[in-house]
Formats: sequence, structure tokens, C-alpha cells
Amino acid sequence: MLLADRHVLLTGATGTIGRRLTEQLVARGARVTVVARSAGPLDDLARRLGVRPLPADLTQASALEDVIARAEAGSGPVDAIVHNAAVETVGRLDELEPGDVERTVALNLTAPLALTRLVLPGMIARGHGHVVLVSSLAGVASFPGLAVYGATKAGLTHAAAGLRLELRRTGVGTTVAELGPVESAMMDRARRHSAAGGSFARVYRLRALRDLDPGVVAAAVLDAVEAGRPVVRLPRRAAPLAAVAGLPRQLVRGVLAGMPAQGSAPARSVDPAPGPAA
Repeated sequence: MLLADRHVLLTGATGTIGRRLTEQLVARGARVTVVARSAGPLDDLARRLGVRPLPADLTQASALEDVIARAEAGSGPVDAIVHNAAVETVGRLDELEPGDVERTVALNLTAPLALTRLVLPGMIARGHGHVVLVSSLAGVASFPGLAVYGATKAGLTHAAAGLRLELRRTGVGTTVAELGPVESAMMDRARRHSAAGGSFARVYRLRALRDLDPGVVAAAVLDAVEAGRPVVRLPRRAAPLAAVAGLPRQLVRGVLAGMPAQGSAPARSVDPAPGPAA
């Protein structure tokens, strides 16, 4: 889907990758609504690039419907949604603070799925749209200290595979970006944890991973959207590992190829357990 004159809703816009995505979306002619929790940095980004700011805390389930309503009231129906917001949450599980697990799951996994659920009916009715899920290679093979973060990213990648099947022949595309470490404050924080930092240092020495330039990442993700490619894997040297992990999903797509697209079915309630006969 070409992005020129499309309304794109981008979460996590004030992060390292988010800023680069915003810049390149504007350069490609998109109408951009940017979402982040901190209003100050978001307003600065909006003034600099001429995009529409929408401050919101996506860990609050009650805020999600309002995000979509305000975005569409200001710039029209959402043509593409880019789920970039995430928190790294580094630490051994028993080291984490109360609420860390819930907050990480809420931002990294629940919010993308809930927001996508809200925009899909309109996209499907219009016959076009795109959903972008920024995932991580930590969802393929996690390091110590990244168990919670990796779990959320594995869920995001798996959700993308299911969405791709559900949206066949609707005109709505999906792209999942499975990314290695990106030069960012988030990565700097992750490296300060002894176990995670030591793991990164080892794979760097083995040249299995390298830090990615955020501008290159943003360009690759948006190129994939415009070309209709469902998967982006960076760095390329680590792509075979992610591809192997994705083989079961690829097998399912092959098995289901040629099946008719399934229409929407009404939600079903669970029948209560039968009581004694009258």
C-alpha cells in the first residue's frame, strides 16, 4: 500500500525508531497521527514535522477506544496503523518490580491487538489498509533478563501470522518486523543488566548480531508496507534463525492455501452447563 496521502497512526513515536518512522512517513507524503505517553516530547516532534500529536497511555485499556476516536476525528479513517510502542523491561523475573509484567504485556502485546481490533472493521469495509507490528528477534530466541520482553514479542509475531491468515482477500495487509538490537537508549539500558549485557557482548564477538541503524530500520519497514511484504527481518545475518522459527507458520499457510476466505461470524457465548431435566 502506497503511503502518500494515507492516514497513518503511529504509536511509540518519540522513541528512537518512532522518530525515524515519523520522519520517513512525512517524507513519503502520509498524513500522520503520532501517539506517545509524554506530551512534551510528542508536541516537539509534532511541531518539527507537522504531524498531529495524540498523547495517551496505552497501558490503560480504557484509553484505547478514545485513541482511535480522536485520531479519526482529527485526520479521517486510519489507513495504516504502526505498532511501535514498547518497553524493554530487563531483569530476572523475580527481580522485577510489582506491576512490571502487567505493564509490559499491556503495552507490548495487549495494546497492539486491541487497537488493531478497533481499526480493522473500517479497513475491511473500505477494502484497504495495513497493520504493522514492530517485533523483535528476542521473540525468536531470548536472552537472560529478557524473558518477559521476549514473551511479548513472540506473542506479537505469532499474532501477525494469525492476522495474515484472517485477512486474506480483504485488501488489508500485515507486516511484522523482527528486529535485532537497534542503536537506542532502550538498548543501552538493556546492556546495563549483567546477564543480558554479557549475552549481547558474546553474540557481538561471534558476529551473530550487530547494532542496527534506526533510520535503516524505519526505511526497511515502510518499504515493506509499500511493497506489500509481510515480514522484515534485520540484521540479515540473523534472518535465517527467525525464518527457521517461522517454519511451522509457513507450513500452516501452505496447508490452508486455496481455502475460501472466511467471512465474519457472530460472536458466540458459552452455553451454561445443562441442569437437571425438568
